[in-house]
Amino acid sequence: MISCSSNDDDNSENFEINGEFNHTITGCDNTDNLEINCVEFIKFIDETNVSLLIDGSDIVYIGNYEIIDDKINIETTDNLNINISFIIQDGITLKRIENNDIWVKSE
Repeated sequence: MISCSSNDDDNSENFEINGEFNHTITGCDNTDNLEINCVEFIKFIDETNVSLLIDGSDIVYIGNYEIIDDKINIETTDNLNINISFIIQDGITLKRIENNDIWVKSE
């Protein structure tokens, strides 16, 4: 019996790890408080560092990340103490594992 294997499921090979990915928070209304951000972002600075704005906060966090297969893990730190990880969908789309939100690369 001959069996063939394909790595088509590993999207990390086609993923250019740079740039910024955005997600608009559903139902967000910052009319009464402009400090609430309705758009979250993750910006890949280099091979290990990211900056991110999440959960409507007005604080941009700097953190480390690693890619294993098609999963991006953001390390927790003293300042960033929540789980954040993504599945690479394709070269311009990430899906946050914790809540299935889709984040799209900005141009």
